[in-house]
Amino acid sequence: MDLPQELVDTIVDILHDDTPSLRACCLAARPFGISARKHIFKKIEILSSSDASQRFYELLCSSPHIAPLVEDLCIVSVLERWHETSGFRDPSGDYMSGRLLSLILLLLTELIRISIIETGDVNQSCAKFSRSWRRMELPLQSALANVFSSPRLEAVHLCGLVLDSPCHLLSLFSEATALKEMSLSRLYFTQDEGRHEPWPESRLWCPKLQSLLLNVFSTDFCQYLVNPHIDLTHVRTLTLATPLPKQRKKMVQATKLRLSRGVEHLGFYLAYNFETRISDLSPDLFTTNLRSIHFFSPSIVKLLGVLVKRCPHDSRLEYITLDSFAGVLHYKKVPELYTAIDAIVDRLPALKTIELRWIMRDPSDAFPQWEADVYAAFSSLMRRGILRITKLQWQGSLYPLGWE
Repeated sequence: MDLPQELVDTIVDILHDDTPSLRACCLAARPFGISARKHIFKKIEILSSSDASQRFYELLCSSPHIAPLVEDLCIVSVLERWHETSGFRDPSGDYMSGRLLSLILLLLTELIRISIIETGDVNQSCAKFSRSWRRMELPLQSALANVFSSPRLEAVHLCGLVLDSPCHLLSLFSEATALKEMSLSRLYFTQDEGRHEPWPESRLWCPKLQSLLLNVFSTDFCQYLVNPHIDLTHVRTLTLATPLPKQRKKMVQATKLRLSRGVEHLGFYLAYNFETRISDLSPDLFTTNLRSIHFFSPSIVKLLGVLVKRCPHDSRLEYITLDSFAGVLHYKKVPELYTAIDAIVDRLPALKTIELRWIMRDPSDAFPQWEADVYAAFSSLMRRGILRITKLQWQGSLYPLGWE
């Protein structure tokens, strides 16, 4: 007996993240195949150093019904060999030419999300390990610009790129009326600091961003955050992951001017010496609107003490997540610190969860001891049922998982 397509869609939707089952559905019956393909091709990842890109292009050409199913495209560019003597990248390992990628982009007319990620050297963070926009082939520049300005585009993630200037970067998305989510990580600019052109007063910037992640190596970029022609007042999720103190401090200042009142979810990356960077945590960031905060810090206990102190008494804060390359807590030496945290937590009635995340960087597993120390130090939080402890595996990047 034939089943209504709506019922088939409901059944297959349950399997949306189970690729083997979805492939099996394609072989079961045509109605199941129609529904399963929507999930199989919804998100596609292209590796620039793989000849699978050519096969994907051939599939799009031979099966035109597939291209409209692709809504989320992730382009990962694998590190190419770097010649220290010549100072130029060796493109011989990149199997996907700019022309091939541009042809793929022209076929994917229904994209909602796009990510362009240059893996670079995981132990380096500099422009020479990033992809240069100026050196891209012109057809690829044009195809990407069309995607970035599409009225359908809702989210973009750029990681490891070199562009002319912040103005050049923002102009690529000035017409993206549906853009709500933007993640800019490890971006660099060829123009010298202090010489970046201002945003033209006559030009509108159409996106109404709701989520913004910034890891941009430029202090001049901050002037665009306070430009009245670039509307950031709708941002509800803000992550400042820039590790360099000068850039981070200016971004915090810009945030206080334009964003802090409306931000509900705040992420902050505190690298280097904790004591000298705590001044970046302005009390103005901790408004009554905050619902969650996610921080990285080498000193996880001191940070927790500062965070709960700076939250207002009428705070609506529900979730605190702290990442760290955790070490010894020494809770027996400074018990007053933990006692003070317990007392302050009592003043946060909406708080539901404090999650401490251990990031492992070496094979030796000291997590059980660290976990036991945390439970002993924060025994009252554990009794209240609001303490969670999570173990994460370091990915080999300069930044912990989720910070770029």
